[in-house]
Amino acid sequence: MISIGDKVKFKNDLATLIIEAMVVVKKRRMFASNTHAYTVKCPNGEVAEYDETQIVKCCNNCHDMFLYPDEGCPDCGRQA
Repeated sequence: MISIGDKVKFKNDLATLIIEAMVVVKKRRMFASNTHAYTVKCPNGEVAEYDETQIVKCCNNCHDMFLYPDEGCPDCGRQA
């Protein structure tokens, strides 16, 4: 579960190898859905909103780790 203050990255994007993590500043439940939307602050200062299907929480170990497409982080299970 993603919480306010967590660092997140895009779930399936090669740019995450270069882009720094974004910080969650706000969380809300989307209308007529059980899906949550998160307002994040990007490293360049811009603010954007993404739903929980688009982003993943960074753990302290895998955000700098290179993962092959068929493997996951041993700590949080994030897939490459």
